[in-house]
Amino acid sequence: MMIERILPLGSVVTLKNGDGTELLIITRASIVIDNNKEIYYDYGAVLIPQGMATPENIFFFNRETVQEVIFRGYENDDEHQFAEHYDRMIEASPYPKGNL
Repeated sequence: MMIERILPLGSVVTLKNGDGTELLIITRASIVIDNNKEIYYDYGAVLIPQGMATPENIFFFNRETVQEVIFRGYENDDEHQFAEHYDRMIEASPYPKGNL
């Protein structure tokens, strides 16, 4: 399942090649350091029901790795505008997309 538009915060998903664990999306377009290089991922999420026990427990992944959207998060006008401009924003970003 390829997600066309970025999912809203609060969405719950499972991942391809995952074990079926549900993840709650808490951030988008996060820049992280991997091998001394700054990269971005479409999403950062925490496990359900544990949540974020520590910042190190955030799982980063991209929209192409989403297997199933179990729940779509909150959407208002600001969210719709953000989603509409997301792809242009990341195309203009100097950071490469992370790979899993």
